[in-house]
Formats: sequence, C-alpha cells, structure tokens
Amino acid sequence: MVLGLQDWADSTVQEWTRQVKLDWKRLKRREHMARLRTHRKSELQSMQSELELQYRQHLALLNRKSNDSEKSHSMYQLVLESDAFRAENVELRLKLQQHSRLHSLILENLVVSQPEYHDSSKESLYEASAKSPWKSHPHSLDSGWRVNFQHGRPSFFFHPFTREEFDSSIKQALSTFGASPPNIKQVGVIFGWNVHCAPPTRREGKSLVSHARFTTRFASSFDETNKTIAFTELALLPLISTPPRWSSLQRDHVSTQLLQEFEKNAYVMACNIPGPVHMRYLYLLRRLPCTVSNGKRRVSFVQVIATTKANERSRSAEALYKEVEWVQEGGTFTTLTEVDERTVD
Repeated sequence: MVLGLQDWADSTVQEWTRQVKLDWKRLKRREHMARLRTHRKSELQSMQSELELQYRQHLALLNRKSNDSEKSHSMYQLVLESDAFRAENVELRLKLQQHSRLHSLILENLVVSQPEYHDSSKESLYEASAKSPWKSHPHSLDSGWRVNFQHGRPSFFFHPFTREEFDSSIKQALSTFGASPPNIKQVGVIFGWNVHCAPPTRREGKSLVSHARFTTRFASSFDETNKTIAFTELALLPLISTPPRWSSLQRDHVSTQLLQEFEKNAYVMACNIPGPVHMRYLYLLRRLPCTVSNGKRRVSFVQVIATTKANERSRSAEALYKEVEWVQEGGTFTTLTEVDERTVD
C-alpha cells in the first residue's frame, strides 16, 4: 500500500513537473512573440518615419528646383527685354537726332527765305492782297512760309490751302450758318439790334454748335454800305473768337494778316490776339453777292475758322510754343440785304 502511494506521488510530481515545463515554455514563447511583435512594430514605425522624412526632403528639393527654374526663366526674360529696350532706345535716339537735325535745317532755311513782316492793319483786303507773300512770290512759296507778327510774338509756319480745301470749308460754313436753325427765336434787343438765339445742337463730329443772330435796319443805300464793308481795314474786321475777360480796349493789339488769295473776295486770313497765352486762328473769308427772288440785291460775308492736315502737322512740330492756343472752330455769317434805295437790312 505504501509502495503504491509512493509511485502515485512520483508520477504526480513528474506530471506536474512536465506541466510546469510546458507552461514555462509557453510563457517564454508568448514573451518572445510579444518582444518580436514589439520589435517589428518599432521597425515599421521607424521605417515609416524615415520614408516620410525622405518624402518631405524630396518634395522640398523639387520645390527648390521649381523656384530656381522660375527665377532663371524670369531672369532670362528680363535680360531679353532689357536688350530689346536698349536696342529700341538706341533706335529712338537716332531718330530723335535725325529729327532735331532736320528741324534745325528747316528753321535755318526758313530764316533765310521767310518773307519779312509787313504791317497791313491799316489796309483793306484789296490793298493787302496785292502785297501778300502768296501773290508776290507764287512759285517760291508753294510749300509754305513762316508768318511773323510784330513785337517778337511767336511765328508759325503756314502751308497754303488748295482751292478744294477752301471751297469745302466755305460750303460747310454755308450749310451751318447760312440757313436758319430750327427753334430760333428772338430773345431781346441790345443797342438797337434784335437778338435771336437757338438751342445748342451737336454736329456729326460731336462738337456743339451755338447759333446767335443779330438783325437791324440801316438808313443807307445798299451800294454805300457794301462799299464801306468791302473796304474796311483789316484791323477792323470782325473777330470770330476772343479770350475770356478780353476787352475791346485791347483791339489795337490784335494782328490780322491776309495770307492767300484765290480770287477777288476769296481769302485765307490769320488772326493773333496777344496775351499771356496768344489766341490764334486761321480763317477763310468769302464775299458772295446774289439777287433774291424779289429782285433785290444781297451780299453775304462768310468768315469761318479752318485748317488743313499740313498745318496741323506743323503745329504739332512746333509744340514748343506753349504760349500759343489755336482755336479750332467758329465763324460769322453777315448778310446785307437791299430793302429800298435808302435802306438795308
């Protein structure tokens, strides 16, 4: 009985020992697997961090290369544009030198050939036309001449009008001022003259046109009045435009010159009104006689500001004369109508 109990105890101890060893091995295996998993996880995290770092470094490198490429391209464009501007600057400087030289030669030639100033203010149109540069030197001045004024006032270069340019401007003036504008009405009387006005209208060129008409009756024959007007001194011809705050007391300082004659009673004129800024304009003067339907005589005196492309180019070339202002538009239309032997309107 004792021997059997001892055998059971031995076998039990051996079994427990075997179980303990198995349990210990399983524990060691679990610990080893846990350490292995931890190590692998750590390696993966380290690898991921390293890959992320490499990615960021590579991305930063690409950005730097892109920026460097853009800067290089911009610098290249800047160099090209700089070279182009430098070449253009040289070309413009050469053109400017040529223009300055040409302008100098023109002025030298004009100083030699320009007509001297002649004061014709006390002469009538017919008297002044006989002494005009255009009539006395018709061939040598085909391309134009320099118009001088008294007291050293700024001169200008005048290009003669063609007959077509003259007739075209007169025709337009007749259509603008010759016919009665719509809605014109009498607005009052001043110094014995009836005053009629029409609302401003806009022309095709978008400029405003204002019409005013002054009418009166004179106790004088048609022939006497017509002769008086025809032989009026240049200094007393009507002014188309005057500067602001201008006074008739300054009338003696105004210079009016006859520049060109196409035929009797068809002229190109120049007017200069001196001041801090000289007001100046070219204008055409035309006398047009006719007989109206009732058999009475009528004569119209047309004055209209005009210019040509050649004269506009000369003004642009002489932009250094900042003290001169050219009037671009304006005109007067004076009509003398026979009423009876001793009366005219």
